[in-house]
Amino acid sequence: MIKGFRGTSLVDYPGRISSVIFTYGCNFRCPYCYNIDLVLPERFNLLEDIPEEAILKELERRKGFIKGVVITGGEPTLWGRRLITFIERIRFEIELPVKLDTNGSAPDLVKSLVEMDIVDFWAVDFKTSPQKYHKVKGDFTKVKETFKILKKIPEKVEIRITCYPPLITEKDLKEMLPYLKDFKFIAIQKYVPAEETLSGEKVTPYSEEFYQEISTFLKTQLPEAEIIKRY
Repeated sequence: MIKGFRGTSLVDYPGRISSVIFTYGCNFRCPYCYNIDLVLPERFNLLEDIPEEAILKELERRKGFIKGVVITGGEPTLWGRRLITFIERIRFEIELPVKLDTNGSAPDLVKSLVEMDIVDFWAVDFKTSPQKYHKVKGDFTKVKETFKILKKIPEKVEIRITCYPPLITEKDLKEMLPYLKDFKFIAIQKYVPAEETLSGEKVTPYSEEFYQEISTFLKTQLPEAEIIKRY
């Protein structure tokens, strides 16, 4: 389940020093993805598996310093019941809060985790407008259901939008608005070209003016939300 571990992060869990656990495998294919080693089977099969017991031991060792644990990927929810059990052990054996990053494609699992109340904070990547989800090989009907479930706990959720030009235009943002309503934290993330991505395409990032304009637009349309600027 685990192919990577970062002992200390100041940016992955809002307001907390955390450790970050990287699961492997993903059911989406976002063209700008740079975590290729965790997404493509021919790449992650070359990486060493990290035993869950070793991770738990390291978290216990770091417990006096870190204040939370982030589980990211890849797509962690692909691991189903095994992920749930692992989160339970972090929460109840190590006694650390857990943040889970997801693409929102597993609403049934999300529902179970919300009902169990064992995830302390969620980050969901809103990739693009509904009609473009096929461009990331995703099924928006499942993401829509995940949004519906998580709107019951809006104070524990951050919706992240990475502004990759082919997937995020002003028109796309307008079509995403109904699904953003009622969430309290919306993060606008800058697309930064990587040396290697799934698509291999070289895409010119948006200007600073674009980010400022869409942040203002979202704040106007969603006055109750905090617009987090990561650009």
